[in-house]
Amino acid sequence: MLRDKPVSHLIIILFISALGANLIGEALRIILHFVFWENTIIEKGFLQYHVDYNIGPFSFNLIIFGLSFSLWLKFNVITLLGILVGWYYFKYSY
Repeated sequence: MLRDKPVSHLIIILFISALGANLIGEALRIILHFVFWENTIIEKGFLQYHVDYNIGPFSFNLIIFGLSFSLWLKFNVITLLGILVGWYYFKYSY
């Protein structure tokens, strides 16, 4: 699988597929809130964030300006499905 394909392509594909799956999941959440009510069983099962990592915020206060950096990683079932689709694409597509 990785003999003729660079690992950087795998990382980029998995990141883009996870990002796309998160966008699809948030769109589904908005549609579910519009069509039905909040806290449906579909939202709790598929769209609720099961893993939530938070790193930061880190603040750099310089004399002229200040910088702040934080990183959040939120995973749900739809994100996991997106990562699996990205892995499948990487393995069998090109």
